[in-house]
Amino acid sequence: MIDTIKGYIFLNKYRRSDFKELLKDSRKSITKYGYTKTMNLSNFKITISFENHEPYKLSFNGSLPKFYHGNNLIHLDWSTTKDAIQELSDNLNVDISKAVLTRVDFGVNIPLNHHVYEYTESLLAFPRLVTMRFRDSVTFFNKIDSRNFIFYDKVKELNKRRGRTENNLPYNLKENILRYEIQLKKNLKIRFGIKKVRVKDLFRDTVQNKLVDYWFKGYEKVEKMALGTDPDYMLKEYNGLQKYMSYHGLERLGYDRVIGKISEQNFEVKNSRVKRSKMRGSIKKLLKEVEENGLDKGILDELNNKIIYIKDYILLNKSVPYFNSEKDLEKYY
Repeated sequence: MIDTIKGYIFLNKYRRSDFKELLKDSRKSITKYGYTKTMNLSNFKITISFENHEPYKLSFNGSLPKFYHGNNLIHLDWSTTKDAIQELSDNLNVDISKAVLTRVDFGVNIPLNHHVYEYTESLLAFPRLVTMRFRDSVTFFNKIDSRNFIFYDKVKELNKRRGRTENNLPYNLKENILRYEIQLKKNLKIRFGIKKVRVKDLFRDTVQNKLVDYWFKGYEKVEKMALGTDPDYMLKEYNGLQKYMSYHGLERLGYDRVIGKISEQNFEVKNSRVKRSKMRGSIKKLLKEVEENGLDKGILDELNNKIIYIKDYILLNKSVPYFNSEKDLEKYY
């Protein structure tokens, strides 16, 4: 569901006195045409720009569920998203629903049967995107940073924040929870087919359906393989030892590293690009063969089924998602 939003609104009819309380704990910075005052409002970064000592623009960036619930383990459904935006507007004394939206994150927390790293290790690559791995997380992104697809261990991330920004969280959660979210940071008007995307447009059916579509199709495009399978059947084939050793070499070095090394090579052949493409194709063919012959595909089957279930029965039907309230969390303590 909706998580981080970022945007701005011009303050044509507002005066400095309208933000007297809000500005009490602000930090001032001098700019070319005036100054800004920045403050933190329950996990939201708020910046008001001034010219001639009068406010002319308010910028915001933050997580709606963290603002509303104190954490983003509990989801916001579409009704409570409206409530959160209204509460943010009340705190700022500005109607944020009319603000221009420049970024929106959309994510779901998914309870799973095994350790999260077993799933994130199975997510190998995304076509035409860069892969970044850190411990139990994997991020697929493009170099202009306009969109990210992120998978990580939600419980570990929450525990890192203990005693800082997360409040009233059950830190003794026993569940394995994978967080999968997309971050759309640029070109929102093109993605949603709206000339100027505003916060209130998040409640259009067309925008909500496109968010679900980006989320689901993003997962579908990820190249997946449950690395760790031992394809000993290969040893019985012709040249099977070479394939068997190649697979375990790939497992040890890591898919990202091997693909990266191939991409760096400049072979002394007529068409180096074609040779690199064929080598990458050989790796994908090897992984596909192992996957098709593997006895244990339970991890990816489980994740695939849960992603489909979330799309069909929760997101598209606008039902209550996992972790919609504190009561939903009790069975995971």
